[in-house]
Amino acid sequence: MDLWAQALVEDNEFRRQLIDQVVQTVSSETQDPDDISMTVNVFMIADLPNELIELLEKIVLDDNSVFSDHRYKLLVLIDHVKNLDRVYEFAERCNDPAVWILLGRAQLDANMVKEAIDSVIKADDPTNYMDVVNVASKNNIWEDLVKFLQMARKKAREKFIETELIYAYAKTNRLAELEEFLSGPNQANITQVADRCFDDKMFEAAKLLYNNVSNFDRLAITLVHLKEYQAAVDGARKANSTRTWEEMFKSDWLDYTTDDAY
Repeated sequence: MDLWAQALVEDNEFRRQLIDQVVQTVSSETQDPDDISMTVNVFMIADLPNELIELLEKIVLDDNSVFSDHRYKLLVLIDHVKNLDRVYEFAERCNDPAVWILLGRAQLDANMVKEAIDSVIKADDPTNYMDVVNVASKNNIWEDLVKFLQMARKKAREKFIETELIYAYAKTNRLAELEEFLSGPNQANITQVADRCFDDKMFEAAKLLYNNVSNFDRLAITLVHLKEYQAAVDGARKANSTRTWEEMFKSDWLDYTTDDAY
């Protein structure tokens, strides 16, 4: 290792030639995983991220390389490369789901949320869906989150995924897609999302959701906020609750006459 460190110092005039020769030899002639691992570690220690990516590309893309059957070991090493643009180029060339997943995690850690979602979608793997939802929500990246959750739902029909998908539909004002979702079988916690939409003043989405679960109490209050007063009165009658009427009268009725309500 010490000899390598001396040979790869920046002021060595033969450094570039040495790197090129090592990359060529390791990628085309070396079949010993330990030798390849040592070379990769040397490049990492010498802080040669671009050259390391070049080496990894040649190794992985060579079907005759011993590392073509040891991809996981190689992917772990990629995690040490901080130049994510180069790793992205590598992922595109390799087009291996495991590579895209690794890249997606690294991008998520770097708060490159849109890029991370794109990578995970290319991997077609929703494994880290909770992390993706959490980070995307905090960064208000809803359009991309919809795409991710649509992919995730095809892979895993889980309550959390479906619940977050309908909320993302609401956040992106995709009310037609929300209605279509609600018309089919699902496991989403619709009442929870309706309450979130109401609190966020997304009353059109809340209206669809409360109506779907026949929550006439909350539906009536929502309709008041939408100034759909006659429908609100009808909803309150169906709710048959004094509390509903009290809540409605606390709301802004504008010039609407409520005499007919009773």
